[in-house]
Amino acid sequence: MQVIGYTQDGSILATVDGVQMTIPDDMSNRHRREIAELGLAIAPYAPPPPTGDDVNAERQRRIITGAVFGGVHVTGRDEDIMNLTNLALAAQVRMAGGDTTTLTTYRDGGNVDHDLTPPQMLTLWQKASARVSAIYAASWAIKAMDPIPADFANDSYWGAAQ
Repeated sequence: MQVIGYTQDGSILATVDGVQMTIPDDMSNRHRREIAELGLAIAPYAPPPPTGDDVNAERQRRIITGAVFGGVHVTGRDEDIMNLTNLALAAQVRMAGGDTTTLTTYRDGGNVDHDLTPPQMLTLWQKASARVSAIYAASWAIKAMDPIPADFANDSYWGAAQ
């Protein structure tokens, strides 16, 4: 018998007679009793090292969660980004035509309506866009680390992109 170690769920991964199996950490199980009787050490569970895909998932979580800018909660689902981008484009067109006062209603991530002038709408888009860019830059810096830190999701790695 070769004991590999504990799994994430608390079972024991071992090879018994050439077959890898998961053994419950329960002394009523004959293989678990054998491990104890032989005095075999069971290594603690060690999570796999984080990957670039893990960092990408954290990046996406942060984008989707969004942030609050001047009391307006901007979220980052694809449809939210497209909506805000289109509203910013309309604001630019209005401003190019000299209109800086027409209000546009923007419903934020908390389902609160905000009536914004074209300059306010454009500023909101610029802040949200800059935040997403900072999140991407932070994720690239984290993925360039070798190894990627186990606590890569800690805000300290994400800097101003929090």
